[in-house]
Amino acid sequence: MSETISYRLFQEQDLPSMLRLWKEAGWGALTEEQWRSWFIDTPQGPCLIVVAVNSAGEVVAQEVFTPSRICIGDRVVRALRFSAPILRKELRGESLRRGDHPVIELYKAAAKAAARLGFTIVYSLPEHGWLGVFRMSQRFGFPRFAEATYSCAKLRLDVTSQSPTNGATVARPVIEFSSEYDQLWASALKSFPISCGVVRDSAWLAFRNGGRIALEVRDARDGSLVGYTATNKQTGLLADVLARRPEDLTGVVAASHRWLAGNREHGAHGLTHLKVMKTAALEPTLAKLGFADEDFKFAFTCNTFDPSLGIEDIAPERWYLMPGD
Repeated sequence: MSETISYRLFQEQDLPSMLRLWKEAGWGALTEEQWRSWFIDTPQGPCLIVVAVNSAGEVVAQEVFTPSRICIGDRVVRALRFSAPILRKELRGESLRRGDHPVIELYKAAAKAAARLGFTIVYSLPEHGWLGVFRMSQRFGFPRFAEATYSCAKLRLDVTSQSPTNGATVARPVIEFSSEYDQLWASALKSFPISCGVVRDSAWLAFRNGGRIALEVRDARDGSLVGYTATNKQTGLLADVLARRPEDLTGVVAASHRWLAGNREHGAHGLTHLKVMKTAALEPTLAKLGFADEDFKFAFTCNTFDPSLGIEDIAPERWYLMPGD
């Protein structure tokens, strides 16, 4: 590259330049307040943010890694979710097969910092086309990434759910992710069981699902919390769902589908379908409710910064995974 670029962790003085980069890259205008709420004030502390800086001190690329907690069996470890990199237009034409590409250099800087700061896992749900880049990780000196591809299914909101649980569960908007959701997570952790997965405590749910259609699903007889869903307002994608037991998932999804179908002019904002990433945990539910295949693929990758942890310990098939993780 003709321009000298250095790579390092974000510093406070970078913020004005980063906000300009966000807008110039086509992601829209972002206020300082929004930026801090998304990337600084998370339940697990500030995101790990790496930047590429040119000789004039301007941020020309960035990668954000959002901290979370992951359960691995009986352990809970610190993890990072890798989000899509943002680059200035003039940097996007370089070949990603080159080890000095900004995306690769940014990740190198992030990996060093993550290991030093005690993070154990990095994971991502990138666009499916990015899997080819992750498959080249060993060429650039990184350990091999585990990966998985998931298909998509959808159910129209103008059809009646065929679930045998109709009427047994009732959905309504979440008012607060209270301690009741901590108890729900504890129940799910034991009953599924969840070998790997993001810790879905109340603080995490409030942080991740504030901008989504978040619905709590309760037993129609005793009012107990059976589960919840969080749906993307723009796409109708089920970003997150959890139930206290695997057998409750069908009732949770069915009740949420009924609520969305009845509120398309209000909370559901004109959505036409409920869409779902087809994981092993959800496949029985999707079959019972009559979901049809959609021509779309989801991708998942993960790796570890801890040499004592094998890639088989965090293999995708061990995860309870949703797109909003």
